[in-house]
Amino acid sequence: MPRKIAPAVFAFLLIALAACRFGPEAPPPAADRPTQPATATRTPRPTVTPIPPPTQRATFTPEPSKTPIDITVTPVWNPAGERILIQTEDGLELVGYYYIAPQPNAPVVILMHQFGSSQAQAWPQSDLIPWLQNYPVKGENPPEPTRSAQGKLPLMPPDLHFNVLTFDFRGHGESPGQVLSYITTEAQRGYLLDAQAAYARAAFLPNADPNQIIGIGTSIGADAVVNACKQGCAGAFSISPGSYLGLDWAAEAYRVTNAGKPVRCIYAFNDGNTAAFCTSRSVTAYYHIAGYEGKKHGEDFLVPRKMESNFGQILLDFLLEAAGIIKQP
Repeated sequence: MPRKIAPAVFAFLLIALAACRFGPEAPPPAADRPTQPATATRTPRPTVTPIPPPTQRATFTPEPSKTPIDITVTPVWNPAGERILIQTEDGLELVGYYYIAPQPNAPVVILMHQFGSSQAQAWPQSDLIPWLQNYPVKGENPPEPTRSAQGKLPLMPPDLHFNVLTFDFRGHGESPGQVLSYITTEAQRGYLLDAQAAYARAAFLPNADPNQIIGIGTSIGADAVVNACKQGCAGAFSISPGSYLGLDWAAEAYRVTNAGKPVRCIYAFNDGNTAAFCTSRSVTAYYHIAGYEGKKHGEDFLVPRKMESNFGQILLDFLLEAAGIIKQP
């Protein structure tokens, strides 16, 4: 090797040896390291639960105030009614059906059947429900009111319409409860709770005027419409009452009429003690009675072939008074 190259080679070897001995420079302590900006995190969007499609059947769960308001429900005539549940104070769910009127904020008529019957048996025979709803007859110009009971019920004013609520007392029809062959003391209390629950439920139904709830009943229902007639109740029509629910019907009827609400008592002369209950009170501006020959009881008065000639007019006059169309002086 030439001499003039030796010093350069020697210098190179010294540099290489130093690198192998000491290695690369150690990183500075953590405190001396330059601060790196924090990496931004992205919060994922919350999962969106799809809104279920609307049901095709109307549901009845609104809670309107006790003051009549404009309801946006579109009335649709449904001969079968809309099935609803009525919660009683002691925890039963009675089955009822609601038949809507063709105008908003209409009064509600509650129909209460007699012992051993049901809503399906009691009311269809006279077409009482469509008569109360009073939908205009199609094809008539001007529209005619609904005809019912083979012409035994008079034509209602064309602008008068009622919502209708029916239900089965406990142990009857579709409602739960023990089926009884006679009325026990416990059953009396239960039937009264059922009637109270029906009045309360009617006030919160769509299209209903909560201040105009009207009761029409037969036998135990005749007692119940009076006994449960309190706030919101505008009157009671009793067919064959008999103090069947453990309360004095005449005293209860006096309580209702004393509050300025109409009560009617329909009876047959030979129907047990019914005549005695109806006639035990004097006729007043708010209390009227109608007695008939024979021993018809309760729902018998609604059978068209048995319906008394003036029964329908008595019923219509009562409805006009309870709805506030006819005013007492």
